[in-house]
Amino acid sequence: MIKTPIHLMEEVVFSKKDAGVEDYSICDADWRDQYGLALYILAKRKRWLVVNGKWIPSPITNASPFIRWLDRDRLLLVQRRSRGHEPNVHIANRDGEIVGSFHAGDAIEDVVVGPEGIWISYYYGTLRKGLPAEKLVLFDLKGTPLFKYESDLPTKPDILEVLALVKGEESSIWMVPLTKPLVKIVPETKSIIVHEDPKLLNAGTFAASIRGDFVYFVLEDTQWAYACRIGEELAQPIGKIEGLSRGLGPCESYNFIAYPKTGGVVKLYRIQNKEEYFLA
Repeated sequence: MIKTPIHLMEEVVFSKKDAGVEDYSICDADWRDQYGLALYILAKRKRWLVVNGKWIPSPITNASPFIRWLDRDRLLLVQRRSRGHEPNVHIANRDGEIVGSFHAGDAIEDVVVGPEGIWISYYYGTLRKGLPAEKLVLFDLKGTPLFKYESDLPTKPDILEVLALVKGEESSIWMVPLTKPLVKIVPETKSIIVHEDPKLLNAGTFAASIRGDFVYFVLEDTQWAYACRIGEELAQPIGKIEGLSRGLGPCESYNFIAYPKTGGVVKLYRIQNKEEYFLA
C-alpha cells in the first residue's frame, strides 16, 4: 500500500518549433540523460534521424524502425520485419553512416539496449520458427545470441507475447507478458522471478518502468499511468501519459518518454515517489 503522495511531472523536449516544419510523423524516440534525444521522423516525404536537434538523412528506408542509443557516438536502428536472413539491425554513427548490421529475425515487438547487449522481443512467437520462437533474445553487438528465453530457462511460464519490455538494474530485464503480470530475468545466471501482482498490468500495458520496489505502467486504452509496489495487488492512478509511451531504464532521471504519431510534441515524464527504495 502506498502511503505518501506520488507526483507525475512532464517536460517537453521536442515540438513543432524545434521541428521547423508543420507536417511530420514521429516513428520512434529514445532518451538518455548522458546522450540526449534521438528521433526517427518522416517529414517532407523523407526519413530522418534527428539527434539533439540535428537532422540527418536516414541510412535505411524502412518507414517505422526502432531507434535506440548504443553509446554517445552510435545509434541502433531496428527494422520490425525481415525477409529471409537479410540484416534488420543496424548500427549507425552520428553522421548517419551504417557501421554494422546483423539479422535478428522477423516480427520484432520491442528493443531495449543495456551494457549487456541488445534485448529483442517478438510478437506471435508461438506461431513462428527460429529466433522469433524464442520470444525474447539477448544479442551482442555483432548479432550473436547470448540468451534465449525458451532455450536457456529450464523452468519458465509460457509468456505467449511480451506486452512491455524495460531495462532493469545491472544486466537484468523486466517484461510484462500476456500471461503473467511481471517477470524479471537475469541472463548470466539464467534465473527468472515471476510476480503475480499487480494483475492490472495484464489489462493492456504497453509501457512500464521499474524503480526500486515499484512498478509504474501505462494502460494503452485509457493512457492512465499507475503506481504499485511490486507484488502488491492495488495499483494507484497517478495521471495520464498521452500518445505512444515507453518506459526508460533505472539509470535515467525520467521514467517515460511519450509522443503522438503525427506532429505534436515529445515529452519526458518523471515520477516523484519517496517510498521507492523503502519497504512500507
